[in-house]
Amino acid sequence: MPEQIRAAELTADHLGRRVRIDPGDQTVVVARLVRVRDKQVGFAASPDTDTRLELEGPEDPLITVRFNSIGVVELL
Repeated sequence: MPEQIRAAELTADHLGRRVRIDPGDQTVVVARLVRVRDKQVGFAASPDTDTRLELEGPEDPLITVRFNSIGVVELL
């Protein structure tokens, strides 16, 4: 059964897993997670996390998806 996780909580342990991302428009991305990059953005009083996921898809060699701290990824 798929598990949902916030993008900011992804770690190196999740690399190699297939993920499903529904950005809210009419597209859905299903691909293998190859890299996770987190960056703290915003002011020190109210920081946020910008997470970039690099995915390897069957047709696209590399896809980069960007999330804020509350973006949700479905682990397959």
